[in-house]
Amino acid sequence: MYQSGDCGFDEVALRERGESLEQLLQEAHISEQDKQVALMEYLELLNSQRAAKVGVEFSERLMERVYQAFSAHPTSDLAVDLLYNCLLLQQFHAMDFDNWRSHPAIQKCENALVSLESDGKLSDCFRFCQETAATYAEARFWPEALDYAFRAHRYSKQLLKKKVTLLENGEMLDLRDTACLICEYALHTKDGLTAEMEEMLQSDLGAENFAFVLQEANDSVGDVVVDPVEYTPEYLAIRYELEEKIDDALEHQRGYYEYCKDYWMAKRLILRSEFGIHWKSPAALNPNMEFE
Repeated sequence: MYQSGDCGFDEVALRERGESLEQLLQEAHISEQDKQVALMEYLELLNSQRAAKVGVEFSERLMERVYQAFSAHPTSDLAVDLLYNCLLLQQFHAMDFDNWRSHPAIQKCENALVSLESDGKLSDCFRFCQETAATYAEARFWPEALDYAFRAHRYSKQLLKKKVTLLENGEMLDLRDTACLICEYALHTKDGLTAEMEEMLQSDLGAENFAFVLQEANDSVGDVVVDPVEYTPEYLAIRYELEEKIDDALEHQRGYYEYCKDYWMAKRLILRSEFGIHWKSPAALNPNMEFE
C-alpha cells in the first residue's frame, strides 16, 4: 500500500509509485476495495507534495485507458469512471494554474455524459457539470462555463423533482446555487443575461429568489471592464492555442505575485504579433483598480 503520510519524494519516486499503482489497478486478483484504497493513498500523497505535474501525467494515463475502454464497450460503469477521471485531471491542472488544459479531456467526456443521463445517473452528471463549469470559469472560457452551469442546473431540477435533496457526497441541492452561477457566467459573455434566461430562472426560483441570486451574481462580477474583443468569434476560436503560447512564453511559470501583469503583457504581444488581434488588458481598461 501507498502511505499517504510519507513525504520528501522527488518526481522520479512519485512517478515510479504511480507506475506501480497502474499495474496494481489492472491486476484481476486484487479486490476493488484494495485498489481504491491504494489509489486514494497515492492521490493524497500527490496532493500533499503539491505534485501537480506528476498528478496530471498519472490522471491523463488513467483517463485515456478508461476512454479507450468506454469507446470500445460503452457501459454505465465506464462512463462514470471516465467522468471522475476527468475531474481528477481537472483538479491537478487547477493545482498547476493551467485550468484551460482540461478542455480536450472534457470534450472527450461528452458521449459518457449523454450515456449517463439516459441511464438516469443524474447525480454523477450534476457533479461533473458543476465542477467542470468551475474549471472553465477559472480558465475564463465563459461560453463553456455557462453551458455546463446550465446543464448542472437542469440536472439539479430533475433530481429535486425526484425528491433527491442530498447527494452522496453530502452536498445539498439548491437551485439558487446553480442559478447564481448561470447569472454570473452569463454576465461575462457577449449577450449577457438574456431575457429568455431571466424568464427561465424566474420560473424556476420565483421572482424574489431570482432577484436575490441576480444581485449576488452582479456583486461577484463587479465593475471590471474587459476588452470587447474577447467576445468576438476570432478571439474565441483561438483561446486554447493562445493560452498554450502564453504558457510557453512565460516558461510555464504560473501563480506567482503579480503574475497577471506578465501574463497580460505576453497575451497582448502574442495576440497582436501572431493573430493580428489588438487587445487591451484589464489594467489598461481599469486604471483606478489595483491588480496583483
